[in-house]
Amino acid sequence: MEFPEQLRDQRRKAGLSQEEVAEKVGVTRQTVSKWETGQAVPELLKGKILADLFGLTYDQLLGHDITTNDPDWEQASDQIDWTSAWAKKYPILQDYQHMTKARIFSQEVSDLYDRVKKELGLSELDAFLVVKDMVYQRYRTCKRLAEK
Repeated sequence: MEFPEQLRDQRRKAGLSQEEVAEKVGVTRQTVSKWETGQAVPELLKGKILADLFGLTYDQLLGHDITTNDPDWEQASDQIDWTSAWAKKYPILQDYQHMTKARIFSQEVSDLYDRVKKELGLSELDAFLVVKDMVYQRYRTCKRLAEK
């Protein structure tokens, strides 16, 4: 299913009017109408907000896969404030930053990142991916234990 049909279908499934979607995304109703009729496409950040609104990935909303090997994807991704984008769905991502002890933990994570990078001889990106995966694996383990 192509983007215009996917957007219209998801909006209707969610029981939302074009006006309600426009308000949630920060555009006009006419803009949503143009997206649904294929006369226009949303900028990347608006598309991400739409995808989050409907519980889809950006790729699912667009109706095709975007490869992360595409240079345009890399450039566009670097310009998105992912913390703010995800904080709409998970407010803790904004809230924790104001917690005093969180600053201490942030420094500890930063130190861990630097250690992983140095001791494993990794690039910035590889160190980030490794630390991110370590945290994810820990989350999965805790989630499995909680389900038992």
